[in-house]
Amino acid sequence: MLLQLLSVPLCVTPLVTGLGACAVEPAPAPSSASAATRPSDAEHDPTYAEWTTILRDHVAGDRFDYAALKKESARLDAVLARLTVVTPTQLEGWSRDERMAFWINVYNAHAIKLVVDAYPIESIRDLGTLLNKVWDKRFIDLPAFDPDGKGRKLSLDDVEHKILRPTFEDPRVHAAVNCASESCPALRAEAFTGKDLQRQLDEQTRAWLADPTRNRFEASEKRLRVSQIFDWFRKDFVDAAGSVPEWIAKYAPEKEATWLRATSPDGVKLAYLDYSWKLNDVVRER
Repeated sequence: MLLQLLSVPLCVTPLVTGLGACAVEPAPAPSSASAATRPSDAEHDPTYAEWTTILRDHVAGDRFDYAALKKESARLDAVLARLTVVTPTQLEGWSRDERMAFWINVYNAHAIKLVVDAYPIESIRDLGTLLNKVWDKRFIDLPAFDPDGKGRKLSLDDVEHKILRPTFEDPRVHAAVNCASESCPALRAEAFTGKDLQRQLDEQTRAWLADPTRNRFEASEKRLRVSQIFDWFRKDFVDAAGSVPEWIAKYAPEKEATWLRATSPDGVKLAYLDYSWKLNDVVRER
């Protein structure tokens, strides 16, 4: 998920949200399959079967095996090729859920592409600088969809904040897009698809809220200690449900949802957990 921390430098250590003193030179931005290198037989696959296979092979709990995928990066390039052949005319003919699933997959596959091409790294934010943040890199080869109408390649921020959030107005997207960081909601081990999207989004959201490393419920204190995502994107949740506690109550574990529903939203205290930007890489034995 990419986040609107535009005032935070990209070189800070995980869990630190204050200003840092360093600026890391960015690695060259990878290009998704361009017209020059895109396979001539690439076509969109609405099942995203290749992407699902990669995810099942490399997602390990709430972590991802970037090193293993780097050794077979051609598999990921094939997925990107199938994503970047889609045209606006095609997309317009799809259902709302098909379009939303497409953009979630575009985001997640390209975030992983950034990391794989530069791996090993400590954090995806190391791939940007204070003035040129990783989220602003224009490397997603879908210029026909440029939200600004300039025909430029897209950035991760374009996909999340100019397409997904304003177009679909569904806060569950925050549980679906993955920013390659430890505190992001876990990456789903399968592609999102139009026919399964509503179930998948519900499952992702419920799993995210039930994970005590990312969200905690303190009924005795009538307090929620939740992801900073609920602070950064508060308006999304308020617009959808009236308040952050009311939105959380819709997807929280039943025991927690019961006391939340019985408590006035104004009576629920909100606190936010530190956010770790450390890469969500698999833990390797030393």
